[in-house]
Amino acid sequence: MDDQYRDEDYSGYPEQQYDGYDGDYYPEEGGYPQDYGYEEPALEEPAAVRPEPKIELVDQDGIRAFELATLGWLVGFVALLPFWGLLNDRGWTWWIWTCLAAFGLGAIGIELTRRRKARRTHAEGQQL
Repeated sequence: MDDQYRDEDYSGYPEQQYDGYDGDYYPEEGGYPQDYGYEEPALEEPAAVRPEPKIELVDQDGIRAFELATLGWLVGFVALLPFWGLLNDRGWTWWIWTCLAAFGLGAIGIELTRRRKARRTHAEGQQL
Protein backbone atom coordinates (compact mmCIF):
# COMPACT_ATOMS: atom_id res chain seq x y z
CA MET A 1 0.00 0.00 0.00
CA ASP A 2 1.43 3.34 -1.06
CA ASP A 3 1.39 6.29 1.28
CA GLN A 4 0.52 9.40 -0.67
CA TYR A 5 2.27 11.66 1.82
CA ARG A 6 5.69 10.14 1.82
CA ASP A 7 8.72 12.39 2.13
CA GLU A 8 10.02 11.37 -1.28
CA ASP A 9 7.04 12.98 -2.94
CA TYR A 10 8.03 16.39 -1.56
CA SER A 11 11.69 16.13 -2.27
CA GLY A 12 11.68 18.95 -4.84
CA TYR A 13 10.62 21.58 -2.36
CA PRO A 14 13.18 23.46 -0.29
CA GLU A 15 13.05 22.82 3.41
CA GLN A 16 11.52 25.72 5.30
CA GLN A 17 12.22 26.40 8.89
CA TYR A 18 9.58 28.09 10.97
CA ASP A 19 10.34 29.63 14.29
CA GLY A 20 7.15 30.88 15.87
CA TYR A 21 9.00 33.40 18.04
CA ASP A 22 11.48 34.89 15.62
CA GLY A 23 9.96 37.33 13.12
CA ASP A 24 6.43 36.40 14.06
CA TYR A 25 3.39 38.10 12.60
CA TYR A 26 3.13 40.69 15.37
CA PRO A 27 5.92 43.15 16.06
CA GLU A 28 7.20 43.54 19.60
CA GLU A 29 5.86 47.11 19.83
CA GLY A 30 2.33 45.76 19.70
CA GLY A 31 -0.39 46.11 17.14
CA TYR A 32 -0.60 44.89 13.58
CA PRO A 33 2.14 45.57 11.03
CA GLN A 34 -0.34 47.21 8.67
CA ASP A 35 -3.51 49.17 9.20
CA TYR A 36 -6.63 47.28 8.19
CA GLY A 37 -8.94 50.25 8.69
CA TYR A 38 -10.67 48.81 11.73
CA GLU A 39 -11.54 51.12 14.54
CA GLU A 40 -12.24 50.42 18.15
CA PRO A 41 -15.95 49.84 18.67
CA ALA A 42 -17.69 52.81 20.21
CA LEU A 43 -18.78 52.43 23.78
CA GLU A 44 -22.53 52.15 24.00
CA GLU A 45 -24.25 54.52 26.32
CA PRO A 46 -26.92 53.01 28.51
CA ALA A 47 -30.41 53.53 27.17
CA ALA A 48 -32.46 56.17 28.88
CA VAL A 49 -35.04 54.71 31.18
CA ARG A 50 -38.47 55.50 29.84
CA PRO A 51 -41.45 55.53 32.14
CA GLU A 52 -43.89 52.78 31.35
CA PRO A 53 -47.13 54.18 29.95
CA LYS A 54 -50.17 53.75 32.08
CA ILE A 55 -52.81 51.94 30.08
CA GLU A 56 -56.30 51.77 31.41
CA LEU A 57 -58.55 48.94 30.40
CA VAL A 58 -61.44 50.11 28.31
CA ASP A 59 -63.71 47.16 28.93
CA GLN A 60 -62.72 44.84 31.71
CA ASP A 61 -65.47 42.27 31.41
CA GLY A 62 -66.07 42.06 27.64
CA ILE A 63 -69.71 43.11 27.61
CA ARG A 64 -69.06 46.01 25.24
CA ALA A 65 -67.20 43.73 22.81
CA PHE A 66 -70.07 41.24 22.77
CA GLU A 67 -72.59 44.04 22.24
CA LEU A 68 -70.69 45.56 19.32
CA ALA A 69 -70.07 42.23 17.62
CA THR A 70 -73.69 41.17 18.05
CA LEU A 71 -74.86 44.51 16.69
CA GLY A 72 -72.59 44.01 13.68
CA TRP A 73 -74.16 40.63 12.90
CA LEU A 74 -77.63 42.13 13.24
CA VAL A 75 -76.71 44.93 10.81
CA GLY A 76 -75.39 42.30 8.39
CA PHE A 77 -78.62 40.31 8.64
CA VAL A 78 -80.79 43.38 8.01
CA ALA A 79 -78.54 44.55 5.15
CA LEU A 80 -78.82 41.18 3.38
CA LEU A 81 -82.61 40.85 3.66
CA PRO A 82 -83.36 43.04 0.58
CA PHE A 83 -81.12 40.75 -1.49
CA TRP A 84 -82.93 37.56 -0.49
CA GLY A 85 -84.01 36.77 -4.06
CA LEU A 86 -80.57 37.33 -5.54
CA LEU A 87 -78.89 35.26 -2.83
CA ASN A 88 -81.49 32.51 -3.22
CA ASP A 89 -80.93 32.32 -7.01
CA ARG A 90 -77.19 31.81 -6.49
CA GLY A 91 -77.48 29.49 -3.50
CA TRP A 92 -75.98 31.98 -1.06
CA THR A 93 -78.78 32.24 1.47
CA TRP A 94 -76.44 30.71 4.01
CA TRP A 95 -75.01 34.23 4.45
CA ILE A 96 -78.33 35.42 5.87
CA TRP A 97 -78.64 32.40 8.17
CA THR A 98 -75.04 32.81 9.34
CA CYS A 99 -75.75 36.41 10.35
CA LEU A 100 -78.91 35.37 12.17
CA ALA A 101 -77.16 32.49 14.00
CA ALA A 102 -74.23 34.73 15.00
CA PHE A 103 -76.66 37.33 16.30
CA GLY A 104 -78.37 34.67 18.42
CA LEU A 105 -75.07 33.37 19.80
CA GLY A 106 -73.97 36.95 20.51
CA ALA A 107 -77.15 37.62 22.45
CA ILE A 108 -76.45 34.54 24.56
CA GLY A 109 -72.86 35.74 25.06
CA ILE A 110 -74.05 39.16 26.22
CA GLU A 111 -76.26 37.58 28.83
CA LEU A 112 -73.51 35.23 30.04
CA THR A 113 -70.96 38.04 30.38
CA ARG A 114 -73.47 40.18 32.29
CA ARG A 115 -74.09 37.31 34.71
CA ARG A 116 -70.35 36.78 35.14
CA LYS A 117 -69.85 40.48 35.89
CA ALA A 118 -72.68 40.40 38.46
CA ARG A 119 -71.16 37.34 40.19
CA ARG A 120 -67.73 38.96 40.29
CA THR A 121 -68.93 42.27 41.68
CA HIS A 122 -71.04 40.39 44.25
CA ALA A 123 -67.98 38.31 45.29
CA GLU A 124 -65.77 41.40 45.51
CA GLY A 125 -68.39 43.14 47.62
CA GLN A 126 -68.39 40.27 50.10
CA GLN A 127 -64.57 40.15 50.33
CA LEU A 128 -64.25 43.84 51.18
